[in-house]
Amino acid sequence: MNDLVVLQNDIPMVSSQLVAEKFGKVHRDLMRAITNLECSEEFKVRNFAQCSFTNKMNRSFGGYMMTKDGFAFLCMGFTGKKAAEWKEKYIAAFNAMEKELSRKVEAVEWKQARLQSKGARKSVTDQIAEFIKYATSQGSKSANMYYSNITKMEYKALELISKNEKVAKGFRDTLDAMDLAFLTTAEYVARKALQDGMNQGLHYKEIYIYAKQAVSNYADTVTILKLTNKED
Repeated sequence: MNDLVVLQNDIPMVSSQLVAEKFGKVHRDLMRAITNLECSEEFKVRNFAQCSFTNKMNRSFGGYMMTKDGFAFLCMGFTGKKAAEWKEKYIAAFNAMEKELSRKVEAVEWKQARLQSKGARKSVTDQIAEFIKYATSQGSKSANMYYSNITKMEYKALELISKNEKVAKGFRDTLDAMDLAFLTTAEYVARKALQDGMNQGLHYKEIYIYAKQAVSNYADTVTILKLTNKED
């Protein structure tokens, strides 16, 4: 179906040549109809791009590439059973192309967010390692637990897991780009809190509470942001 629609500069478009063929129009007549459209010049420039095609005789002739809006404006006046059939096919082809583009954009955004989250994770685990040494020097017998404790604390604060939920292997790969971005920031917040607490010479238990509160405060802003986006 998507041989009806092509991408030009990441914009789904259709050719006047193919539209004329599918709708049983003479291409010259279709060109004239586009030229005489009673739309604003701004709309025409934005939705109809002049181009050239080559016929079977290897001769070039002028035409247009149209966006979805341009196609709809042009073809809304086409009537008849055949026209209705091709309108549906073109609309379906445009929608399929737009859906595929959306998936590709989301995939790129997710990969970028995942890469950033890996950097943040490395940064915070390095800081936790320093914190474990610090806690051990102050007498902690189970400081190594802070790797998992701080991680779960972040997840719970951001409501990525419930209170007693176990974290499955590959959990971060199941998060969407937005949650990964929020988690990335939370990890930087936790890292800074641990670093600040050690710099101030606080007791390791106080530092953990301080980090937990810092992440919780950040998570509150995330909750407000999510609610605002839902209302919009």
